[in-house]
Amino acid sequence: MASVGSSVVFGPATFCAVTGGSRGLGRSIAVQLAGRLGKGSRLVLTGRSLQGLQETKRLVEEKCSNKLEVTLVTGDMEDSAAYPALFFDIFADAQPGAFKNALMIHNAGTLGDLTKKAAEHSDPQILHKYFATNLTSVIALTAKFMEVFSDAAVRRTVVNISSAVAVEPLEHHSLYCSGKAARNMFFKVMAEEEPDVRVLSYSPGPLFTDMLQTIKSCGVKMVEDGLKTMESQGLIQSPDDSAKHLLRLLEEDKFKSGAFLDVFDRFSL
Repeated sequence: MASVGSSVVFGPATFCAVTGGSRGLGRSIAVQLAGRLGKGSRLVLTGRSLQGLQETKRLVEEKCSNKLEVTLVTGDMEDSAAYPALFFDIFADAQPGAFKNALMIHNAGTLGDLTKKAAEHSDPQILHKYFATNLTSVIALTAKFMEVFSDAAVRRTVVNISSAVAVEPLEHHSLYCSGKAARNMFFKVMAEEEPDVRVLSYSPGPLFTDMLQTIKSCGVKMVEDGLKTMESQGLIQSPDDSAKHLLRLLEEDKFKSGAFLDVFDRFSL
């Protein structure tokens, strides 16, 4: 592994944006990045909860000794009309030449209505809002990232936080599964089209987070029993451990651009 703060990914003057940084895996990624991003770097954290983002910032600054600049941007990706202002805040003052590395981590995501089977999702407005949050915003934000960091002299990396359900169907999770699958394919295509950009889809595994608690009480016996089995086998990850695994993959930089990898090293698609 590259030494902390010296890798080509996390070296001096890195711009890094992490969506969904107010809790869970996003918070863990931010805190783990704190000791890696070098002098002149900027960490932008987005999320819906300002209080949660402020706590993440406190933890980052508590760990970081290199006076890393941390910027907080609140907003709801459900509202596509708000994207221009939201994206402006994320990339504010990201001047050409100011950064040698640029890293975009798409972590934000929602489960959708777990009470419905696939054939019961009949409300187009709910569907529009779900995919705006979980797919459209990711595509549009990636395009903005590429526009801001258009110079190939900047080492650009895009990370899509995915899930095993992108390739393994799970009852009552049709929106979540299809959104993750669509994101994976979008980034596989991008990797083919943008050979100068490092692209990775990463499945963090089931995590001890608020989202897991929601799934555990979704009312679908097969899903709930499956999680109980995984927990008894020690397969539920802590967000910190999964974040460390992701950053290790980025530091080692051995993956094929566009690959789909996970914390258990099961996938290489």
